[in-house]
Amino acid sequence: MRPFFVEDPLPVHYTEGWQAVRDATQAPLLVGEKLELVQGFRPFIDRGIADYLHPDLAFAGGITGTKKIADYALLSRRPVALHNVGSLILCYASAHFGSGIHNFFRSESALGRPDRHVEQMSTEAPPLVRDGHLRVPDGPGLGFAPNDDYLRSQMMDGEPWWG
Repeated sequence: MRPFFVEDPLPVHYTEGWQAVRDATQAPLLVGEKLELVQGFRPFIDRGIADYLHPDLAFAGGITGTKKIADYALLSRRPVALHNVGSLILCYASAHFGSGIHNFFRSESALGRPDRHVEQMSTEAPPLVRDGHLRVPDGPGLGFAPNDDYLRSQMMDGEPWWG
């Protein structure tokens, strides 16, 4: 078996254990969905432990923080594979971000699931995905127009509307 990569084989807090995994396998390692800011990624980059970095824009410092991670990773030629399993806003932000960095590799996505939950979050046409590629929206902002009715329908009873 030759996996494309092994995602987070250990909790990220055990960098010494990660080094042991790195030393014991030839499988590429992907790390990062639980890491924050460039400081969290540095040990994995500096020690050559991770083959792919997997930041999440929502947790890694937003667009600015994740850009710092991508720039630091570029110094050692590490590709960035974005963690992206949240809302359509996160999906579009990840698409825009990925199209703007040199070492973008791929992005995880919650699009295309049977309930089409993510696709229903916008009043605009659903995201266009062909052959595994998402067309980066070109509308104002991120290209997202919230579907307030659908979003309200997903709220828990008694939860206040924030829109």
